[in-house]
Amino acid sequence: MKAKRKKKHQRKGTRFSKDGRTVFAWLRFDRRAYEFARWWAMQHADADPDGTAEDQLEGYSNTALLARMDDADWEAPTEIEALYCGLNDYDNSRGETDDEIPF
Repeated sequence: MKAKRKKKHQRKGTRFSKDGRTVFAWLRFDRRAYEFARWWAMQHADADPDGTAEDQLEGYSNTALLARMDDADWEAPTEIEALYCGLNDYDNSRGETDDEIPF
């Protein structure tokens, strides 16, 4: 039996920014993961007093997704990639520095 597929593979409440480079979506996290992210934000409050658990969760999620994208050798469709071309510091991650610090 075939499972019924959602044609767009996204939830109804998902929204895109006007420039198309940011997606706003509701995500669920385990409460323990949220509390860890909040604790981690508190640990870094001296450097980033306005940091939040949500900022940490966004960072962790982005890092995990970037790693999987790299593992899968995935490339965005041409029309999505075009949204980012010409932006300052775009694709600096493939160079030999991390925030201009050689590694």
